[in-house]
This record gives sequence, structure tokens and C-alpha cells, in this order.
Amino acid sequence: MKAEILEPTSSPPNGEVSYHVPVPSSSRRARSWLRSIFLSLGVLVLLASFVIVAITLHSQASPTTASSGSAAAPNDAKRWNSLGLVDIQGGVTSIYPLQMGRVKSIEAKENEFIKAGAPLFHVEDTVQQLKVYQAQSDLEGAKQQLAIAEAGVIEADKEIEAQKRAIAVAQNRVEMARILRDKQKRFEKEGIEGNKETLQAAEISVKQAELGVEAEEAKLAVVQAKKHQAEGYVAAAKENIKAKQAQLDEARNAVKECVVRAPDDGTPLRININKGETLGANPRQAAIVFAAARPMLVRAEVEQEFVGSVHQNQNVIIEDHITEVECARGKVASLALWYAPRRTLSAEIVPMNSDSRTLECVIQIGSTTQTLRIGQRVRVQFRD
Repeated sequence: MKAEILEPTSSPPNGEVSYHVPVPSSSRRARSWLRSIFLSLGVLVLLASFVIVAITLHSQASPTTASSGSAAAPNDAKRWNSLGLVDIQGGVTSIYPLQMGRVKSIEAKENEFIKAGAPLFHVEDTVQQLKVYQAQSDLEGAKQQLAIAEAGVIEADKEIEAQKRAIAVAQNRVEMARILRDKQKRFEKEGIEGNKETLQAAEISVKQAELGVEAEEAKLAVVQAKKHQAEGYVAAAKENIKAKQAQLDEARNAVKECVVRAPDDGTPLRININKGETLGANPRQAAIVFAAARPMLVRAEVEQEFVGSVHQNQNVIIEDHITEVECARGKVASLALWYAPRRTLSAEIVPMNSDSRTLECVIQIGSTTQTLRIGQRVRVQFRD
């Protein structure tokens, strides 16, 4: 058994202690206090859990509400607004070098106007110059071959003339032999005694002369074939000269292409190369992004549901997309013939379907109140 210390209620007169009232211990009071604290903490944790769950459910429902609100915005307050980009007629030009090699020098500077044909940058042309020298040598060799072929034709013509004379001489010999033969035959008819062998010899002389004519004519055919062959050499040499001339022109053109020039009056917007950089056959980006000096315009994107409210020559107000300050005014110049994927995005459009189709509206800029820059995102407000 545990012994309990009882606190005396009063001191008896005779000095005895009364043990009727118990005195609580300090350890029991501590345990009771801890239980109260733990119970309070549990209640607080339970309440915090309910609060967290409520906040989570509210946050999950908020995007849907925001999304629906954003999607509805163009239908109400912003139904006449469209996003667009500032551009130039024909767009900017991406310039790539046609010749591979190391960048020798860069003459152009960003944002500085230059005239058409002015050099933008140079590429090393050592290899191209060697090809020019080789093409020149090949062309000279082809010209010499042509001269040889033409000389062969001239020589064949001379041989033909000589052979024709030889044929004429052989034909004269035939005539002389026939005259002598006929003379011997006449002597024999007139009863003039003659040598039989002499007549036979005359006959043989005629045949020999006739064979001589045939031989000379055969030689003439050979010489004529030789001339025909020489003329073929001349024709081939002329075609070879054309080919070598084309190779020389190509080599010289390659040297010219080592100097990349401005295609038009305009301004280099971005130079993506450095001196000493090697340019390959498959560049990842344009060497220079060039803006020709052509009029600026705005390419706005109109939602399909609002296309019927947009027409040509419609007045518009052009505002900066960020500051919403009016930059210019203009008119609708043309509408595209096809619906294309959206190219401009903004905060209110991101929650919407990214595959939405829009019709491009080209806006001709009239008066301007602020400087417009290529690629600037603007908001187009259709007024009527």
C-alpha cells in the first residue's frame, strides 16, 4: 500500500495529528497539465488541416474560372482588339554566304544604313582564286586544241585540191593511152602492118591509166574523210571552249560571291558572325539579318469569329502591347486567303487553345505618334 500524507486541518489541543484530509502530490498536477496541452494541440492541428484542404480546393477551382474569364474577354471588352507584329513589306532578309570559308572581314555595322551593293563582309577566296587560274589554263588549252583542229581542216583542204589535180593528171593519161590504142587499131584496119604486141601494149596502157584514176579517186576519198574528221575535231574543240569558258565564269563568280553585298538599300539588324569564324555548308542561323528600306506594316491576327467584322480600308488604331500607348493609325490593306496557326501570344491568350486559327490582316501604317520597330508586338483596335 501507498502511504498518503494527510495535511492536518487543525492542531488538536492534545498535540495529535489528524490524517483525514489527503494532500495531492506535485507529479500528478504535472501530468494533468500535459494532457491539457496535448489535447489543445490536437484540436489546433485538426482545424489547420481543414483550412489547408479548403485553400487547396479553392486554388484548383481558380484556374478554370480565370481561364473561362480570359476566354470570354475577347468576346466582350476586347472583341475589337487583335494582336499583331510590326514588319516590312516582304519581311526581313536572312543573308547566307554562298561560298564556304573563313570570314576575312566585316564591313557592315548593325543599325547603320547602307546602299544596295555595298559589301557586308568578305570570305577568304584563296581556293576560289586557284580555281580561276585552273579554269584559265584549261581554256587556253582548249583554244590551242581548236587551233590544231582548224589547221587540220586547212591541211585537208590542201590535200583535197592536190588530189583533185592528181586525178586530172591520171584522167589525161587515160586519154593519151586511149588515143594510142585507137591509133594502133586504125592502122590495123587500114591494112597497115603493125606490131600486134604494140596494140596489146596500148590496151594495157589504157587499163593502167584507168586504174591510176581509180587510185587517185580513192586517195581523194581518204583525204575528204580526213577533212570531215578534222571538222569534227573543230566542233568538239569549240564546245570544249564553251565548257571551259563556263568553268572560268563559274570560278570568277565564286570569287565575287566571297564578297557578300547588300541586296538592297537597307539596314543590317543583326550580325551573327565574327572575323575568323568558319562558315560551313549548313549554317544554323543567318549570317546577317537585313531589313530592306521598304515601308513598314502591321500583320495582325484576327480570330475566326470576328473576321466578318473586318473589311478592307477599315480604320484602326495601333497601340503598344505593353504600355497600351497609341503608336500609329492606319487602314486594313488586305486579308489573307487562309487561316494559319497563331503566331503572337499574350497573357490572356495563353490559357486558350494554342492551336487556334487566325486570319492575317495586313495593315498599312498612316500617321505615327511614336517610333515603330520591326518585330514590335502591338495591339490593333478596329474602330468601325
